[in-house]
Amino acid sequence: MQAPTHISIPEKLKPYVAQVWYVESASAHVIPVFADGATGIIFQHSAGDAGMTAGGTHTRKLAPTFLFGQTVAPLTLSTTQPSRLLGLLFHSHVMPSIFRSPAKELTDECIDLSLLPSVPRIHLNEQLWNITSPQQQAELLFYYLEKLIEKNNTPPDKGMHYATSRIMQLNGQASLKDLQRELNVTERTFERRFEQHVGISPRLYSGIAQFQAALKQLRAGRFSRLSDIAYESGYADQSHFIRQFKKFTHTTPLDFYRQLPGCPSLY
Repeated sequence: MQAPTHISIPEKLKPYVAQVWYVESASAHVIPVFADGATGIIFQHSAGDAGMTAGGTHTRKLAPTFLFGQTVAPLTLSTTQPSRLLGLLFHSHVMPSIFRSPAKELTDECIDLSLLPSVPRIHLNEQLWNITSPQQQAELLFYYLEKLIEKNNTPPDKGMHYATSRIMQLNGQASLKDLQRELNVTERTFERRFEQHVGISPRLYSGIAQFQAALKQLRAGRFSRLSDIAYESGYADQSHFIRQFKKFTHTTPLDFYRQLPGCPSLY
């Protein structure tokens, strides 16, 4: 795979879009996807009509352009032909501001973007397919999002922005009770708003942030024993770390590590 030049996010969209990425592969490939707190849009341009499939609890063919919600259960995105993928990752809390629907309806789902609200004179799949430049493809998606946001006129929830940012910054170790007090809301109101805007509960989101911090450390090989990762990531003990890791990957940390390219022997 190779990545092209950086694609900048327009100022208007920076409160909504966190990252833009692009990859190109000359052969079939498989991309494992684990819970990371992100939602977004992916456009796939594959040779022939094979397209991309998502494998997890069940295998399904994905639309050329699809919207994905929070990923909790692990899955794999795979292609059988050379392909190009363009992705826009959203900030965790903005889905309802863009699409006017509760984020929890999209958790562990990939939805054909053509089935969602349209924008006059934009036929995304057709137009994206006929553009070869990743920059121009991204600009078309930016325009589509800008028009939807203008139409909906619903700014992102500032409280949920603060809460999700704090949870991620502290690797899932932020006190949820402190966040409730800072936002001056009850526990039930906090949970309801979080699920509406983010798609999952604040406790699960914290667990994902903690898992991602441990996963990053595991991939980097910055540890002597697995118990080091468990301790530094804030897990109660190694058993708790292993249970949570299996929840999001369906494998143990040790088995996951052993499958990494070039990993040194452990134990």
